[in-house]
Amino acid sequence: MRRFLATTVLTAAALCAGESVIAPEAFRDGTKDIPVTSAKDMPFPFKPPEGLASTELWFQGHDGTKWGAWQKHAQAFAKDTPVVWAPPEGRWQIYLRPIRTSGIAGADPGKEPEKIKAQKEFIIDRTAPLVAVTFPGAKAKLRGGDKYTVTWTAADPYLRNAPIGISWSRDGSGTFETVASDLPNSGSFEWTVPRDMTQTGVLRVTAGDKAGNTGSAESTGLLVDSIKPKGRVSGPSISAKAETALDLEVTDTGPAGLTAARLWISQDDGVSWTEGPAIEAPFKTVSWKAPQDGRFRLYVVATDGALNVSVAPQGKVGDMLAVDSAAPTVLLAAAIGISDAAVAGAGQRRDFKPGDRVQVVFTAKDANLVANSVSVLWQTDATKPWVELGKGLPVDQAFRFQIPTDAPETKGARVKVTAVDAAGNVGEVVAAESFTIQTSAGEIVLE
Repeated sequence: MRRFLATTVLTAAALCAGESVIAPEAFRDGTKDIPVTSAKDMPFPFKPPEGLASTELWFQGHDGTKWGAWQKHAQAFAKDTPVVWAPPEGRWQIYLRPIRTSGIAGADPGKEPEKIKAQKEFIIDRTAPLVAVTFPGAKAKLRGGDKYTVTWTAADPYLRNAPIGISWSRDGSGTFETVASDLPNSGSFEWTVPRDMTQTGVLRVTAGDKAGNTGSAESTGLLVDSIKPKGRVSGPSISAKAETALDLEVTDTGPAGLTAARLWISQDDGVSWTEGPAIEAPFKTVSWKAPQDGRFRLYVVATDGALNVSVAPQGKVGDMLAVDSAAPTVLLAAAIGISDAAVAGAGQRRDFKPGDRVQVVFTAKDANLVANSVSVLWQTDATKPWVELGKGLPVDQAFRFQIPTDAPETKGARVKVTAVDAAGNVGEVVAAESFTIQTSAGEIVLE
């Protein structure tokens, strides 16, 4: 509570006239230098003239444009009784009228207002400043460690100098930490958000006036997230098609939640990176079309609700995808596809019998050839189906087998070799020429 004590030097003439007992103060048109208080009771101590019988308290209020008429307090204060008044809010001037034991009294403000000079002026203000936080708004998502401009409005006719304080709480129920104090009412302040993550943060802006009233406003439910999301292409590692549906793993361990993601591609093993298609929620898959066959590095850049962004791709990072739309190349060493297993090289033999041991010599080439993916098949006639002689065979070894004992006699037997690459492409070769299987000695007929 502020108390205002007026010191008075009274002349003999003044005492005899029963005039001022509180020295007049110099007033200005504005209220800048006028005392402001929120006190309920205002005491007016004074030095009484000799022979004082009682004191009347007179007051007048200002309506913002002009002063009103003088009004007398209902109570007359007897000698030695403190003069105390509980004024309502407003701007006031007071005058203490002395009444001496002889009956001589000071000028009557009600009858002779022109003779009255106010002895004290003050402002009663019991209303707290009006404060609003304009940024961040409630439930805003902020990135921990970043700087934001906090903005506010604070209104009060009697704001004190540097009236603003800003404080922060992770949940609003505990102790608020001071962010800044004694700030001017500029309406903005650069705030570096703490890195501690929360979904229930509270930012409070407080304003104080000259009377000691304090008003505040809070922005609640603030989310702070300082963790960058992560993303990767989980598969496939190889594709037989230029356009591939990529499986993704995109995660955000912070509270802000994923809001966006994009695929990035490098065609030169990380030397350079280009922006690819945007990834739609729920960020599980994205389709991408390769410009040609080859090996590509793939990388996912993700963004969360607090605008944390995963690290941009640089160098040999990300996951590899091989695009291979070409089938393996398979070649046979012999035109008829088989040769005698006991003879090195392709050989010249074209006729075989059941029980002969033969070999299929081949080569299979592909950048992504699958080991043990070769199958060897044959048919004894073009009208017959292909029969598998062996599968899961090594890609770098000749296949040896024995002509079945139940093989029919034929002049149209052929072999076929297939191989598979990691993309699922199947390459095959069919012998260009057929070979003969003889099952009997035949007959000689004389002419």
